[in-house]
Amino acid sequence: MAGRPSLRIGQHGKITRKYLGGGIWLAQCRFRDTDGVTRRVQRLGPSDEHDKYGKLAADALIESLADRRPPSGVDSIGLDTLVMTLVDQHIERLAEDGRSARTLDTYRYTATKLAKFMAGVKVGEASAARLDAALRSMRSTHGAVMARQSRTLLRGALQLAVLNNVLGANPVRDVQAIKSKEQPKGAQALTADQLRDLLTKLRASEACRQRDLTDPITLLIATGLRRSELLALQWTDFDAGAGTISVTGKVIREKAKGLVRVDETKTAAGRRVIPLPAFAIATLTERRSLPYLGQQSVIFPSTNGTLRDPDNFAGQWRRIRDELGVPDISSHSFRKTVATLIDDAGLSARIGADHLGHAKVSMTQDRYMSRGRVHNQVADLLDEAVKGNSGPL
Repeated sequence: MAGRPSLRIGQHGKITRKYLGGGIWLAQCRFRDTDGVTRRVQRLGPSDEHDKYGKLAADALIESLADRRPPSGVDSIGLDTLVMTLVDQHIERLAEDGRSARTLDTYRYTATKLAKFMAGVKVGEASAARLDAALRSMRSTHGAVMARQSRTLLRGALQLAVLNNVLGANPVRDVQAIKSKEQPKGAQALTADQLRDLLTKLRASEACRQRDLTDPITLLIATGLRRSELLALQWTDFDAGAGTISVTGKVIREKAKGLVRVDETKTAAGRRVIPLPAFAIATLTERRSLPYLGQQSVIFPSTNGTLRDPDNFAGQWRRIRDELGVPDISSHSFRKTVATLIDDAGLSARIGADHLGHAKVSMTQDRYMSRGRVHNQVADLLDEAVKGNSGPL
């Protein structure tokens, strides 16, 4: 004889009611918890002589069972669930996992744009073809970067449907990756001669001095820091005796909060101590002696003594670089320059990754160390191999 069919997780069996006297009923049932174990759950109803069939006890039991069900179970996600609802759930899960506030704000903004193309699409309607069409519309309207962010959001959102056994596979995996119509140029690295020339122009520029660009750009040249890391530097991070600067945080803009300094870096590898060249030590030592700038908690504050906005800082540099004769040099160019100089000196990619705060050495090699240069050493090496001990051919 077959036994009772197994309950699904989050499902309850038949509710039974037992009268205990005095207007009090006891409601009971079997319930399969999230750990897969089936347990007997019971609740007493309030004393009520008018409750002839134990409805109050049954209502109390059903209410208690709702609290035992997982928040994202099959009852909350189905084929009729809107895809954008899952996008919102995915972003909230990222927040629970500790994703940075800046990233979450970016994803929420992207989601508002994606909703124009996906607002009424349900999970059961989210075919690869329909998702591909929406992402291509995103690229046409808002650019390739936002389209790629949308693809990431949709993949995470529909994975929730897979996890809840609503979909057998994630349809986003069959959607072609979003590519830019134009190949990105990337930041341009400077040669050692160009760096020396730029430093001379920086120190001679009255406009740079008035906008307080000379010292922070000098530190970017000397360290290859990210803008957010540079503007988060505090005087307590500077050790003049050891000739080092410690990277302990970053400046970000949070929605509804404005600019904040957070004691975290982009990756775990971002928290690091950087040795400074002599010209950077001299710059910081002189800056700390100035009556206003040396009295602030951060090394490079705004004119009001508050945190300086990384985006505004980048805009100031873009407006002044034409005057200095370096129109194509972005603030990120200095970061790439440091990586390239490390490579030119024959230092390992691991040293470059540690200095720049990259979590993966491959990032330093693939994105930051310049490619396509002429390596005369290779020709010299082949000459030596062919020549051997017999002299030139």
